[in-house]
Amino acid sequence: MTTTHLKRLPVIILIFIFIFVPELWAYASSDELEKMHLRGDFHTPCFFFQTVNITADNRFANGSYLHDGVIIPHHLIGVYNYIYKDAVTQTRVAPHIRGCICKLKPCVNFCCPYGQMHNGTECVDSSSESDWPHSINVTFRNGAQKTVDVFRQFAVVPFRPCESMFALDPQTYPDDAWQIFENGTLYVESGELYLTRQDFCMLTTLDVNDTSIRYLNPANCEIGSGRGTVKIINAYAMLFSIPFMVLTIIVYLAIPELRNQHGKSLVCYLLGLIVGYSLMSVGALNIHMNVMGIECKVLGYTCYYFFMAAFFWLNVISFDLWHNFRGTRGINRSLEKKRFIMYSLYSWGIPVLCLLATWYIQEFVDMPDHLKDDLKPGIGGGHYCWINMTTWAGFIYFFTPIMFIIVANIIMFVMTALKIHRVQKEMARIMAKEDSTRNLKKEKDKFGLFLRLFLVMGVTWSLEIISYFVGPESKWAKIFYAADICNAVQGFLIFMLFVMKRKVKQLITNRYSSVRETSSSNQRQSQYSTRTTTSSMGNLANSVLSSEKPLIKPLESVTSFD
Repeated sequence: MTTTHLKRLPVIILIFIFIFVPELWAYASSDELEKMHLRGDFHTPCFFFQTVNITADNRFANGSYLHDGVIIPHHLIGVYNYIYKDAVTQTRVAPHIRGCICKLKPCVNFCCPYGQMHNGTECVDSSSESDWPHSINVTFRNGAQKTVDVFRQFAVVPFRPCESMFALDPQTYPDDAWQIFENGTLYVESGELYLTRQDFCMLTTLDVNDTSIRYLNPANCEIGSGRGTVKIINAYAMLFSIPFMVLTIIVYLAIPELRNQHGKSLVCYLLGLIVGYSLMSVGALNIHMNVMGIECKVLGYTCYYFFMAAFFWLNVISFDLWHNFRGTRGINRSLEKKRFIMYSLYSWGIPVLCLLATWYIQEFVDMPDHLKDDLKPGIGGGHYCWINMTTWAGFIYFFTPIMFIIVANIIMFVMTALKIHRVQKEMARIMAKEDSTRNLKKEKDKFGLFLRLFLVMGVTWSLEIISYFVGPESKWAKIFYAADICNAVQGFLIFMLFVMKRKVKQLITNRYSSVRETSSSNQRQSQYSTRTTTSSMGNLANSVLSSEKPLIKPLESVTSFD
């Protein structure tokens, strides 16, 4: 290829890209800026529930739109070809433009569009739109309450999150008292419930005397309906896994042959999962937890730390296998304790650094309002007790470290497998010593076992990462529900892999038989000792008695030398 051809190569590449990648061509065309976001369910700038329809709003030359006094920049605008009638029912519609207004301002759902009231069946036009209420009492982060204009404090989104709703009317029923916080979270005092936008919407109601005075009151979904069936199922699946992980730990601590480097690493890995699964389940099932309280933050940060620690222990298992296979020499027992200490410092220590970084960014780093939702972890931020998995925060703070660990584990497993293959070829060519062959077989068994563990962890979490990018609104999301369940029941899968295998069951049987034999032996020894002691005491007594009499030799015992 000549120099001239090389100079033309970039131009040829650009022409190829513009011909075969229509999205870039649309981006280059200033008259059709919005087309860059028309990608069906994939990679829209935000979830549907964070958007408003801006098709009829004013559009500026730079591609931004003005909606209810909020300027929505072009990078937060997309073309959507679907809407949600409720929190789970997606309906295909003609493509229309929507803006991610909830990334710029706290949002609150209204059950009916502005100027309409709900008559118990549907939204109908109000007789007098001028009497439609604007005022609402808001509780701020410092605890102060203030009456504000709902359209100034929040971005109003007409959306009814569920079909069956229960209207709250504290003017008629004092037990229906509620508070709404500045971030849009609703607190229902009677049930001590903290509800997010997906659990309620604001409704216009008349006063108790049926006069023309109207109030804004929330209507909440049936408890649990807005939290997602999959989320609840996962929580119970994780609780189902925990006893099996505890049983696995008991077996590995009770059997001396399993208390080696790999066994101890597996126990630490399971401890991280047990704590992480327990706290994750509590957060998912406890609808009374104060999402703005300190207990929410403690749960979120603790859960994050132990999940990170579990993954780093999985990384240690991969490294230790690779390290052992670098040579065919045996393990130096004097160095094993030192190595485990180093592994512990790594696996428990690095997650501390991840935790501190996440905590510092969430609590102390100031960001522009339009970046907070995407770049802040979200733990204890008033909406979540866990990392906000609906934005880039989930990828930055959780999935990025996991991806690095999974890639590193893949590399080490491949290198270990290649080493096993080379050693097998050498042993087939040169007869090795019997003990070397036995050691290789033992290490191969470990490799196969932990390879299955890696497949359980690595594959399922890889699918979780893919599911994150696909998003919960995609029609493909349901395919990844199986991966969610597999992740949740890992404790059961690990128990089947590590405890219910033939060799481990044999060790358990031998251990039980040994304990029983030892107990029986001790019992027999005790009985024998008792009998021996009794006999000895009798002999001693006879000796004492005989020593008190003169020794007379029987005549029968006299030997004759005739």
